Amino acid sequence: MRKAIQIITAVSLAASLGLSLGACSSSPSENKAAACQANTAFVEAVTGVQNSLDSSSTLAEIKAARDTVKTAYTELDKQLDKVGSDQVKALETAWKDLDDAVSGLDDNLTVPEAKVALEDSLAQVKNAQDKIESGLTC
Repeated sequence: MRKAIQIITAVSLAASLGLSLGACSSSPSENKAAACQANTAFVEAVTGVQNSLDSSSTLAEIKAARDTVKTAYTELDKQLDKVGSDQVKALETAWKDLDDAVSGLDDNLTVPEAKVALEDSLAQVKNAQDKIESGLTC
């Protein structure tokens, strides 16, 4: 009798877990919508960094803007994993290059010099993001 109760309990728990996991899973269209929303936030963050690179910016402000992009990138990467985009690797590489470029900025650079140093990395991120966006058809 005790073994039967344990089996029933185990089956009930497994069924409950299966139902709860099923209720939490997203449909492909929900995954795509979430990826599109994360992509929009990422585009806005990258645009913010591009707009922050002017003669009045400090290197600390540029690094803070990079941190904002990092948050948006992390969310986009998570959502793209659910969609399975082929362009994710290119974006990962472009993001790492930009992150490394900002981290490697010499504190003695002027803002115009920092802007020039980051232009290629920002362009690579934008290009990779454009390819993802066209793949998602947001």
